[in-house]
Amino acid sequence: MISKPKLRWVAAGLVVFALALSIVYAQRPAVIRLGIFTGGGWGVPSASTYAFVDGILERFEAEHPGVRVEYDSGIRHGDYPAWMADRILTGECPDVFLILDEDLLQYARLGVLKNLNPQISSDPDFQPDRYYPGTLERGRYDIQQFALPLEYNPEMMFVNISLLEKEGISIPDETWDVDDFYAICEQVTKDLDGNGTIDQFGVYGYDWRHAMTAYDVHLATQSGRLQLNQPSIVTAIGRLKELRQLEQETPPNQDDLDAGRVAFAPMSYAEFITYNPYPWRIKRYANFDWRCIPMPSQTKEDGFYSGSSLYMGISSRTLYANLSWSLLKAFCYEEQSQKEIVFNGLGVSPIVLDQYDPEIAGYYENIGISATLVDNIMKKNPQYSVELDDSDLLLLDTRIQSMIDGDDDLDLALMKLEQDLNLAKSEK
Repeated sequence: MISKPKLRWVAAGLVVFALALSIVYAQRPAVIRLGIFTGGGWGVPSASTYAFVDGILERFEAEHPGVRVEYDSGIRHGDYPAWMADRILTGECPDVFLILDEDLLQYARLGVLKNLNPQISSDPDFQPDRYYPGTLERGRYDIQQFALPLEYNPEMMFVNISLLEKEGISIPDETWDVDDFYAICEQVTKDLDGNGTIDQFGVYGYDWRHAMTAYDVHLATQSGRLQLNQPSIVTAIGRLKELRQLEQETPPNQDDLDAGRVAFAPMSYAEFITYNPYPWRIKRYANFDWRCIPMPSQTKEDGFYSGSSLYMGISSRTLYANLSWSLLKAFCYEEQSQKEIVFNGLGVSPIVLDQYDPEIAGYYENIGISATLVDNIMKKNPQYSVELDDSDLLLLDTRIQSMIDGDDDLDLALMKLEQDLNLAKSEK
């Protein structure tokens, strides 16, 4: 039997050991896992991601002593969804991670993402109105904010200035509408050599998505049910039919665009900053002058644009909710990081930055666009695609193209397409 004095010594030793262990544990750095991919996310060549990321992490770790952020390098954009799916299934989801546009709603519905509302409401330094219209709202699901926007890739309209000047047509200003767009396309579409075949064109690559964005079409109700038999959709498809009829069954191709035989073409911001500055400019679209302007809208007063977005969120299972929120803000909210998005990335900042900042204005001027133009585009109302899988999108593409090419009654054709798509969604 152990005597009482010895018991007291054992108890005291255990207390000292526990204290020592707690001190050692407390001194261990908190490790936050970051999920990122390398390269551009917009389908065009990109500089390395790591210089941008490492700069943010260096500042973050300096501001948070005892905290370390780790990430796996070498994950490509195309492999990232599978990499994330594996981490989620094995319970090794990063604390903070990039979210592709097409994965956002799925992650929110599956409970992968932490609801950010508590952090937003309790953080006096976070001001939601610093974001451009619609960019923050896209990260919400069922009134809960699940992600913050990191960067945005809006669509613009490529304009062949040389072709318009040759035809004596003024360059459209930033308030042009779909009527101006059609009128110019009608004027420039010609058979130049008189052989009976159109060889100068109004537009290349303008499809039903662009037309429906211009007319502020919302394909789905709040419940997710598709609603296609709308007057605005009929009008948008009718305008596409008019554009196609100008071509007289001789649609333009990429070679026509590259050779300067097309007046307009939708072009993403990422494509613009890839192909406009030197040296890419001398490899493509080199034989004529061109620039980008906003996409045309239904009226001069209203403006709508489409594009792609890249978001970041926090794992619902993170053990470091507050630190993860700080890291998320370091990427998606802090002005220095968002300026670096502009300077080093292939996207536009979703934060309203000072367009008159010499660094920002100088950067945009250097790549051949104005900070004012980018600001004006982002102040318009963004449109987002409906969540559809590949088979639904294929059916939508095929049937709408058939409506554009054929003479079927649009109301009846859209009603049938709506029924087919909603039936397919209900069976999945």
